[in-house]
Amino acid sequence: MKIVVIGSGMYVTGREGTGSGTILASLIQLAKHKKIESILIVSKSSTSESHVIKATAQINQKLGTSVAVNFLCIANGLSDLEKIFATHTFDAAIVSVPDALHFDYVKMCITHQIPTLVVKPLTPTYAEAKELIALSESSKVYGAVEFHKRWDESNLYAKRVIAENKIGEINYIQVDYSQKIKIPTEVFRAWSNETNIMQYLGIHYIDLIHFLTDYMPIRVSAYGTKKTLIEKGIDTYDSIHAFIEWQDTKNVDKKFISIINANWIDANSGSAMSDQKIKFIGTLGRLECDQKDRGIELINDTTGVQLINPYFSEYLSGDDGHMILNGYGFKSIERFVLDVIDLKNNDVSFDYLIQHRPSFRSASISTLVSDFTTQSLAQQNKWIDITK
Repeated sequence: MKIVVIGSGMYVTGREGTGSGTILASLIQLAKHKKIESILIVSKSSTSESHVIKATAQINQKLGTSVAVNFLCIANGLSDLEKIFATHTFDAAIVSVPDALHFDYVKMCITHQIPTLVVKPLTPTYAEAKELIALSESSKVYGAVEFHKRWDESNLYAKRVIAENKIGEINYIQVDYSQKIKIPTEVFRAWSNETNIMQYLGIHYIDLIHFLTDYMPIRVSAYGTKKTLIEKGIDTYDSIHAFIEWQDTKNVDKKFISIINANWIDANSGSAMSDQKIKFIGTLGRLECDQKDRGIELINDTTGVQLINPYFSEYLSGDDGHMILNGYGFKSIERFVLDVIDLKNNDVSFDYLIQHRPSFRSASISTLVSDFTTQSLAQQNKWIDITK
């Protein structure tokens, strides 16, 4: 399998103290097990090549591999990528570019018949999402969004608890999700004012609520705050607080409310990059998941106190004496690669993937809510009915 990765930032190679990224590490591990033949990373910035070389060397050292990763600069963006697609054949693509560019790059990949995985969100607007769904499904080219929280064991446990009615009918769900201020002011400084915290981060839990309950969103109201980032020259919300009403697809009389509080102005001295908690309150009980504090605390004089989440993406000892990459971050990428292989070998159907994976169709629900959240903010926190 030949894979092209479009983008070279935090998720791909890791930047600003974010390790070696999830995407490249996952692909190199899959290459170690003969699932991938070649990896090409393309980026609009020529300076990204040094990051790719450094990250590749670090990952190979940890995994005990010698996987080659190639790099090409696409300074002219889509036009350069078009030339690469005209001269190279790829079995799959992974798109990790700023939110506002998702639609154009994903559309090009699907148009060239390349199964594509894109980091969240699918697109900023639902209109764009609908166009990608139509393009993907009419041409039978598989597309998915890297919603790794669907593979987190704590969330899969919550899904079982809900399905088995252990907390009864859900009354409400509350999410508190935030990241350090270095994300909008340093890591994504070049484009953080082109997105908002619900579209960039909170969308993970919008998708998760749909995935866990199979309910559909019917209306939304949102409130946003602007203080800290405005003072730093970044015109976007510090925090967004979305109230979403959900309805059972099988019984329209069954509804619940979710409250998602999302910000990206936490102190950089915090104990983890992300602070995230979700609680489910039902008629028979409650389930609470602290998804930052996984029970592992590391303290040293260099980094201070750190709460470690080894279940997301971590190098751990393997049977061959070398490290192996573990975690639900790796699993989401591995699943996409294996699905593309199975699809090519006719071991799984396109329709099955549309139904059981974070396909464009499934992931578009989160884009729908995010889009209407933005509309509510623009209309002074008005409740807006969600329509397709």
